[in-house]
Amino acid sequence: MRQILNDIEAGKVTEELRRRGVPPHQRLRVVVESIEAQEPSLTAVNAAGGAFDWLAEEPDLYNDADLVERFRP
Repeated sequence: MRQILNDIEAGKVTEELRRRGVPPHQRLRVVVESIEAQEPSLTAVNAAGGAFDWLAEEPDLYNDADLVERFRP
């Protein structure tokens, strides 16, 4: 099945899919294109996506004492 959904608020996507009869466990390919003037930053997208959440569990290998030269603005 191929359908194009236009101009749907992010919080209402699940509701819209349900309304169109898409089963809850159906696998989908989704392309997101913001139609607002200001798109979210790449950093915000990455943070919301959770792809880097595993880094919180990683040990800190380096600290300020390891710096050879400290950057000063």
